[in-house]
Amino acid sequence: MTMSNLANERADLSDRLRSLPSVDRVLSESALHEAHGRWPRQQVVEAVRAQIDLARSQIRNGGEASIAAVDIADLAWRALEAGLRPSLRRVINATGVVIHTNLGRAPVSEAAARAMSEAAGGYSNLEYDLDRGERGSRANHLESLLQALTGAEAGIAVNNNAAALYLTMAAYCHGREVIVSRGQAVEIGGGFRIPDVLRDAGATLVEVGTTNRTRASDYAAAMSRDTAAILRVHSSNFRIVGFTEEPSLAELREVAEQNANWVPTLLIDDVGSGCLLDTREFGLAYEPRPQDSIEAGADLVLFSGDKLLGGPQAGLLVGKRAAVDRLRSHPLMRVLRPDKAAIAGLSATLQHYLLGEAVEAVPVWRMIAAQPEDLRKRAEMWRSSVGAGEVESSDSAIGGGSLPAETRPTFAWTLDHPRPTEAARALRERETPVIARVEHDRLILDPRTVLPDEDSAVIEALRQLVGGLD
Repeated sequence: MTMSNLANERADLSDRLRSLPSVDRVLSESALHEAHGRWPRQQVVEAVRAQIDLARSQIRNGGEASIAAVDIADLAWRALEAGLRPSLRRVINATGVVIHTNLGRAPVSEAAARAMSEAAGGYSNLEYDLDRGERGSRANHLESLLQALTGAEAGIAVNNNAAALYLTMAAYCHGREVIVSRGQAVEIGGGFRIPDVLRDAGATLVEVGTTNRTRASDYAAAMSRDTAAILRVHSSNFRIVGFTEEPSLAELREVAEQNANWVPTLLIDDVGSGCLLDTREFGLAYEPRPQDSIEAGADLVLFSGDKLLGGPQAGLLVGKRAAVDRLRSHPLMRVLRPDKAAIAGLSATLQHYLLGEAVEAVPVWRMIAAQPEDLRKRAEMWRSSVGAGEVESSDSAIGGGSLPAETRPTFAWTLDHPRPTEAARALRERETPVIARVEHDRLILDPRTVLPDEDSAVIEALRQLVGGLD
């Protein structure tokens, strides 16, 4: 490049930078007249200044940028509007992962959603006894349902299962020992580690056995006067296969009772996913159920409300009356208790199980139970409506810390796209984002996790996506 050409480029760059309008000039544009009435002036000024700075940066980097005041005003207005959009938004889950942790885990049933809305939208008898006309307890709204479904003497709820474990450790095991199999001292989502929780709650972890094999005799050998509890933790997000062994809950019950001559030892079973149905009836591996743990002799059973239970986020604790009552009266209970909307949603969800309608009413179970042939018909309907793509057999994952490595056969809509990652991004950027997955350079959408009333939105999104390829 000659010196003359370089000088011309620099002059052109300088001219373009000087052509950028002032902040005051942009603020006078009609496109921002309404903005002055909706946002504080300083916020509007900052939005305009940010757009001018962005244009200046683009020009200096050799890119294209609008320098017209009206265009910059329009961009500032859009930025202000975008700032009002809630960051938490509804999305369409077309990944095929039924309990998708990143997408909010379990969608609740229509009845649960209505109950949560009604509880949140007005006053309620959350802590008011309507019969006696005096203060009541929020715990009473769930206890009878939990008793009926699990066979436990008592039950309470906190805001998630991690809280349930922490509360139990703080109430029973502070300053004392908790025996855990070495293969169960696990880490689950978000860096939540069992040893860290026990340590923070003031308990001393005593690991027994090996990663793959632990026997009842290992627990018995570790028992002492300082033993507060035996804790069994379900491996809800991984599986150890091959040369493995672990004692049954009934065997651990015997070990705990042997220690009763010294001091009562609590048997605690963290079953994780909150599964109340027999997963084997759906062609899946057995998933521990709270009612089975109660029958086997556990003093306390801990499980989630928003995984296979299919309700709002919660941690549920059921077991012996004395054990639960001690948790109920612990100071941390007020810190960890669920709010009125969660209680209403849980109540409606538990009633589905009590009425024997969970498979039809609870979305996660309706998805799990969906038959491949019905899913193929939906995927074919997408394909014929869009006029592109293929329908191929695939697998849906249960996901979300439930039934690790377990899948259900499905049929998915697939598209050989020249830029599948960009296509997935385009679907995510819609007003109602559609979350797909990309495998082997192909875009894949699984109808198993798309709610029936979302089909039209998926079809519209795919039509626009495919139309952009023409």
